[in-house]
Amino acid sequence: MKNKHKVSSAVNFGGWGWFLVLICIVYQMMYSAFAVDGINGYGASLAAYLSQVSGTEITSDMLTPIGIICCLLGLLFTTLVLKKGTKLVAVASCFGMAIAVFCFGRITNFTNYTIGLFFVQIFGTCLAFAVHHGFVGSWFPTLKGVVMGWTTMGLPLTSMILVPFVTWCFAGSWGWTGFCNALAVVLLVLGFVTLIFMTNTPEEKGCYPDNIRPENRAHQDTREDLTRYFKTKYSIVDLLKNKSVWMIVIGFGIPWATTAGVMSQIIVRMMSTGYFADPFGPVAILSGCTLVGLIGSFCWGWLDTNIGTKRAGVFYNLAYVVFLIGMMFLHQMPVIMCTVLTACLCFTAGGIPNLMPSMVISKFGRYEFMSANRVCTPLATIIQSCGFAILVLGKSLGGGNNWFAGYGVFVVLCLIGAFVISRIDDKKESDDAAIEQELLEKAKSHSAK
Repeated sequence: MKNKHKVSSAVNFGGWGWFLVLICIVYQMMYSAFAVDGINGYGASLAAYLSQVSGTEITSDMLTPIGIICCLLGLLFTTLVLKKGTKLVAVASCFGMAIAVFCFGRITNFTNYTIGLFFVQIFGTCLAFAVHHGFVGSWFPTLKGVVMGWTTMGLPLTSMILVPFVTWCFAGSWGWTGFCNALAVVLLVLGFVTLIFMTNTPEEKGCYPDNIRPENRAHQDTREDLTRYFKTKYSIVDLLKNKSVWMIVIGFGIPWATTAGVMSQIIVRMMSTGYFADPFGPVAILSGCTLVGLIGSFCWGWLDTNIGTKRAGVFYNLAYVVFLIGMMFLHQMPVIMCTVLTACLCFTAGGIPNLMPSMVISKFGRYEFMSANRVCTPLATIIQSCGFAILVLGKSLGGGNNWFAGYGVFVVLCLIGAFVISRIDDKKESDDAAIEQELLEKAKSHSAK
């Protein structure tokens, strides 16, 4: 990274900073390939393959990601990042996921599928959340919003690149096994790249956090990694008792659940309007709108950096309220609104993976981020995993397949989410400057011995 007194653009991250961004994009893609985005894209083909090799009927509706179980393991992942460092956990996750994906390509029945998906998503969830957040939080504590705007582009990129690739595999001789073999190789390469080139902190590369040389730091002429002297003041129990933690989890977990619930059923919703004779039209619309998701990832990150995470979070919830009201009346609108509202939802979906961890950094600071995140991310992703069930429950409460009631539940929840975020205290839970001064004193004392 170059030493800068100011960062005036959304791309001035330095050479190593951009390298980290690109690696984090790939982490996100590997996770998304076997999460909601991936399975929604190739679920029908995979279900047909499993039905053929197992001799029993398997439908795409049965291929549900094992979200909640993996989220419960999130506490373990984020604690390992805190205790052992992000790099070590990243390398282990890459190699572990490579082995799991290789075996996943050789499933022959639904039981094999369920077991294989469980292990694939364990390591994938670790890469997408614990590892991704750990690297970005350490390297870009202030610019985390715009940086995550770039890194979370890996999610919509999955639909643009990997889903067409697996479709090509199924149509040719590669098949499901060939697709998984290819991704296993990518994960092995990713693991070695992480091992050789990635570092837990920018200081280990001789760089500064945020690519900015801090004028107000007492140690501005050195780039020593002070994090090695840091010990968190929060236990897990302390964090579970912390009001800010629960406000962040609820305020951002709600729109995350909304994203999961609405996007997983958007093709079904378009079909319910009666405008389409088969799913090819809605699938084409959703595929075309994935590019909007890329733009949304960057725009929400830019908004986060420029108006603050708190305001961006409130606006994010309210944007969902507007779009969901439109989805309630989709069947009464012109068919073009299927494309318009899908694009709006894809744009909005591109923001949630970066806003919540950004809020954790804003509230707890660079040094305590990984400690606070080991509780915030698992709890929020548990709420996210309930998105599909919330939509189903809402529709049933409305007297059956009632989309108005289903979306209405999310509208109410998002209004609650906006209110909760608006009430988050602007005062930081921990002061980076004070912690840094303490660490500097520890470093001086250690050097004197």
